[in-house]
Amino acid sequence: MGMKLLLDTHTLLWALMEPDQLSPVALRAVEDGRNTLLVSAASAWEIATKHRLGRLPLAGAVVPAFSRHLKTLGADELPISLEHALLAGSLRTEHRDPFDRMLAAQALIEGTPLVSNDRIFDDLSVPVLW
Repeated sequence: MGMKLLLDTHTLLWALMEPDQLSPVALRAVEDGRNTLLVSAASAWEIATKHRLGRLPLAGAVVPAFSRHLKTLGADELPISLEHALLAGSLRTEHRDPFDRMLAAQALIEGTPLVSNDRIFDDLSVPVLW
């Protein structure tokens, strides 16, 4: 039986473009067809924003065909709900990145580990798989 997993933005990009950047555990989890992979709408927002600002030049290949890339990966979109937004804005942390706050809130509400190598999520009590 598989697990439900929320992919952090960098995990999504690496899974699509540079899978060798993933840890062996993360790579197995992403490739395991029994797992349900979720990609937050916040990741699409983050990738498009950072690409527009010139901070993710390689994402130019991902942005125009984002939905198709998710299908290729076998991932499902996770929309941002009011509940997600309220928790993201209420999290008691000094971390100001709105994308990380949203991913943390979604992982907590959806009861799913976040596939990430970012240690900031430890401070938010988010279960992380890496």
